[in-house]
Amino acid sequence: MSAAPLPSPAGDGTPLAYPAEWEADVILTDGGTAHIRPILPTDGPLLRAFWTRLSPQSIYFRFFTARRALSDADIHRMTVVDQRLRGAIVAMIGDDLVAVAHWEGAAARPTEAEVAFLVEDAQQGRGLGSVLLEHLAAAAWDRGIRRFDADVLGENRQMIRVFLDAGYTVARAWDSGAVRLSFEITPTEKSVTVMRAREHRAEAASIGRLLHPRSIAVIGAGRAAGSVGNSVLRHLLTGGFDGPVYPVNPAAAAAGTAVASIRAYSGIEQVPRPIDLAVVCVPPAEVPGVVAACGRAGVWGLVVLTDQRDDAADAALAAEARADGMRVVGPASMGIQNPAGGLNASMVPKMPPAGRVGCYSQSGPFGGAILAAAAARGVGLSVFVSAGDRADVSGNDLLQYWEEDPETDAVIMHLETFGNPRKFARLARRLGRRKPIVTVYSGRSALDDALLRQAGVIGVDRISQAFDVALLLTSQPLPAGNRVAVIGDSRALVRLTAHAADAAGLIAEEVLLPAGSGSAAITAALLAAAHRADALVVTLARLPPSSSGPVAAGAVEAAERITVPILASVQGVDMPSELAGIPAYASPEAAVTALRRVVGYAQWRSRPTGTEPATAVRTDEARALIAGLTGRLPEERSAALLDCYGITVEPAELVTSPRRAVEAAQRLGYPVAVKARSRPYRHRPDLRGQRLDLPDAAAVSAAWTSLRSQLGPEVPIVVQRMAPVGVSVVVGSEEHPQYGPLVSFGLSGPATELLGDRAHHILPLTDVDAARLVRSVRAAPLLLGYLGSTPVDIAALEDLVLRVGRLADDVPEVVHLTLDPVIVSTGRVTVLSAEVVAGPSVPRADAGPRRFWTPALPVVDRSPVRGGSAQHGHTVHNRLP
Repeated sequence: MSAAPLPSPAGDGTPLAYPAEWEADVILTDGGTAHIRPILPTDGPLLRAFWTRLSPQSIYFRFFTARRALSDADIHRMTVVDQRLRGAIVAMIGDDLVAVAHWEGAAARPTEAEVAFLVEDAQQGRGLGSVLLEHLAAAAWDRGIRRFDADVLGENRQMIRVFLDAGYTVARAWDSGAVRLSFEITPTEKSVTVMRAREHRAEAASIGRLLHPRSIAVIGAGRAAGSVGNSVLRHLLTGGFDGPVYPVNPAAAAAGTAVASIRAYSGIEQVPRPIDLAVVCVPPAEVPGVVAACGRAGVWGLVVLTDQRDDAADAALAAEARADGMRVVGPASMGIQNPAGGLNASMVPKMPPAGRVGCYSQSGPFGGAILAAAAARGVGLSVFVSAGDRADVSGNDLLQYWEEDPETDAVIMHLETFGNPRKFARLARRLGRRKPIVTVYSGRSALDDALLRQAGVIGVDRISQAFDVALLLTSQPLPAGNRVAVIGDSRALVRLTAHAADAAGLIAEEVLLPAGSGSAAITAALLAAAHRADALVVTLARLPPSSSGPVAAGAVEAAERITVPILASVQGVDMPSELAGIPAYASPEAAVTALRRVVGYAQWRSRPTGTEPATAVRTDEARALIAGLTGRLPEERSAALLDCYGITVEPAELVTSPRRAVEAAQRLGYPVAVKARSRPYRHRPDLRGQRLDLPDAAAVSAAWTSLRSQLGPEVPIVVQRMAPVGVSVVVGSEEHPQYGPLVSFGLSGPATELLGDRAHHILPLTDVDAARLVRSVRAAPLLLGYLGSTPVDIAALEDLVLRVGRLADDVPEVVHLTLDPVIVSTGRVTVLSAEVVAGPSVPRADAGPRRFWTPALPVVDRSPVRGGSAQHGHTVHNRLP
C-alpha cells in the first residue's frame, strides 16, 4: 500500500520507510480473517470511531482509568510513531480498525519495550490479541528489541492469558492490583509450537465453515438451462442440501420471475441473512463488485467459479475478501461437494456416495476426472474441493482441515505446484502420521519427489493409480513389511503376479492351489500364508458366464479372520461382486504397484520422526558477519561464519616460495599437503595439483618447486596440515527459490558428481533425517566398512550435516555453501575447504508470525539441483532419501 513517510526516530525530519513487510492477512480462531498493518499518522479518524465501539471496561483495562474520549494529543501519540523506539500495528476488518497494539521503548534501554493491546469488544474471543502479539514481537525484533514488559490489571484475565499462553517464558511480579509480565521475545520451540497450533485450529475452522454452510446464495444464477449459474443452483437443489438456497439474478428479480422455481433476488444485500456461502458465477468484470457486496452483507465464504484469467485481478479479489473476513475458493473453481451434507455447489451434476476419502484438486477439469473416477470405482468421498487458481484457499488449508475431520480417513490431492512447499511438507508429515495422503502431481521434479517422500506422501502419476491406492488404504490394514504371498489356482496368473511383485521391490512367495480347490481349502491356504507374509494377493479369472468361483468365496471368508491386507488381481471383463470388501484390480501390475506404494507409506509411518538436536550456535554473530555482503566470501570470513556453528575449517596458508612453504608447514605441524588453490585443481586429483603426506622441510620445499614448475606463476599454492586417512565427501546447502533452504550430501570427486550420486533434504532436518541422508547415496557403503575397510565416524558426519542444516535455516543470506572435501575418518571429520556465497535475504514461506503466504510470482522450477561445489556449472540428476 502507499503511505506517508513515518517520522524520523531522531526527530531530524529524515523520513523512515513504511514497513510494508509487516502487513499480513491472518485467519482468526473462528475461521474469519483480518488484515494487520503498521499504524499510520492518518489513522486518527479510524481510532476515534474504534473508541466509540469500546466498552468502559475495555478502556479501563487498557488505560487503568476511565476515559470518555481521546484527545488530539492522545491520537497524535498513538498514530505518530517511528516504528523503532515506538511502534504500533493495527488490525482491520473491512474498513474498520478493530484492534491496536503498541510498543514503547526508551533510548537508554534499546532492547526493551513496554507493550499494550486494545481489542474492540465485539471482536474479543476471536484470537486477535494472540495474533497481534505474534506480529508485534516480530516487528519489534526487526528493530532490535528483545524483551517485552506489560503491566496488566489483575482482573484482566483474558489479556494475562494471551501473554502466558504465547509460549514464552514469562516472569510475573504483582504490585497494587496489577501484574508486570516480562519475557524475552526470541522465538522458542514452545512459542513456535503454540503459534502453529493456533494456525492449525484457525485454518481448519475456516475450511470447516466453507464445507458445512447453513445457507447459500448463487450469484449469477441464470434462467437459461445449461448456464453455469443455473446448473449450480439445480445441483444444490437436487443434491439434498437442507438449508435455504437463494438465487441472485437482478433481471429475474426486476421482472418478478423465479429461477428454478425459487424467488430471485436483485443483489446479495437483499438476500435474508445470515449467508454462510456465496457461489459466484458472474462475468469477470462483475466479480470485484460482487465480492465487495458480499463483504458488506456479512457473507462468510465464497466459491468463485468465474475464471478471471488475470493474476492481478485474482490477487485483488483475495485481498478484498480477506479484508472483509471472507475465505475464497477459486477463482476458476469447479466447486465444492460434501456428499454427507447433500452439498453439491459444483458444476458436476452428480456426487459420489458419502465416504471416507477427502479430495482436493487444483485443476477444474482434473477435479471433474477425480469425481468421475470416484463414482466408477465406488469410492465414497467425505469432501471435494476444486481450488482453481488458488487466490486464497489452497491444499495446505485442506490438510489442516482433514487433520481435524473425523469423517476423513485418507486423502487424494491433485497438485500442479505446492505453493508454500515448506508448509506443505510440515503439514503433510504431521497429517500423514494419522491419515495417508495420495498425491497426483503434474510434472514432478526430483525435488518434488524428495519433498513428497520426506513428508510420507504417496506420489502417483495418474488418477487411476491414486484410486488404486485409496481403495487399499481405506479397506485394509497397513502391511507390516514387504513380504507378499500370491495365491491362486492358475499357475500362469500366480507366476505373472509374483514376477510383478518382485519387480516392484516386494518379496513374493508363490502359493499354487490344486485346480478345483474348494472355498474351504482356499481359506485354509490364505490363513496359513497370512502367518508368513505381510500381505496377500489373490489371483483369479472371471470369464462370463462363469462366476469367480470358490477362490473369491475363500478369500472373503479368510479376510474376516486375518489381520494382514488382502487384495485381488482379477482377469476378466468386470469386477466380481463376490469380492465385497476386498479391493480388486484389473491387472497384476496395478495390484502390486498399489501394494508397493502402501508398503512404502507403512514403512515411513513406522519410522521415528527424530528430533532437531539442540546445538550451541551464535546466530546473531553469523548474520553480522555476512550482513550486506554478496558473492563469494573470502576464506577467512567463511571460516569465521562456519565457526559460529561449530564447524572448523582446517587452516591453509598461502605461500609464495619454498622458504615460506617450509615456515608454514612448521607452524601447522607435519605431515602437510602442498596444493594448488584454484579451479580446476581443487577437486580434480587426476590433474596432480597436490603433493600429499609431506613429512619434513625438504619434502615441502621440493613439492612447492615441483608444483610451481607444473602450474606456472599465476596459480596460488597453499600449505595445509594432512587430514587423517578417510573417505572424502561433500556437504552443502542451498537457498532454493521455491523450496527454501535445503542440504545436500555426496561423496567427493568428479566420478560421483558426473554420475549424479548426490542426495538432498528440505529443511528442517532431524537426527533421523541426517542419518538417512548420508546413507541414501549409492556410494554410502564406502562409509560403512565396504569390502572389509574400517567404518568411519558416521556419527560425526551426521553432526556436521545437522550443523550445516541449522546454519542454512538460520541465515538465509547464505545462498550457497559447499564443504568440499570433508575427510571422514575413524575418529573425526575434517573440513579441508569451504566456499560460501552470500546474497540478499528474501522472505521465507512458513517462517515468522502467522499469515497468508502468497509468492510474488508463481515459481515452478523443473531444473535439477546443482551437485557438488558451487564452482561447478553443470547440473546432475539427484538421488533422494
